[in-house]
Amino acid sequence: MPDVCAPPSKVKGDVRKITNEQVLEATGKGWDEWFMILDVVGVEEKGHHHAVEYLKNHHGLDDEWAEKVARRFEEDRGLRSLLA
Repeated sequence: MPDVCAPPSKVKGDVRKITNEQVLEATGKGWDEWFMILDVVGVEEKGHHHAVEYLKNHHGLDDEWAEKVARRFEEDRGLRSLLA
């Protein structure tokens, strides 16, 4: 069973409040592009940890931004409780 319902991450606050401009400035990609990447990677099947490691290892994100991008993807796709 994938760990898409992983315990709350170290990321504080509501990642839904991070604007497209903010994620683009920090990572070089907007939310739509990150979501397409994570859809292809298969986060729904492989889980949260896989998504974070993939973002760090293949796209050079640091721990914080990898967590934010993965968590936002999971919340938007209904894979994670918004209260987690």
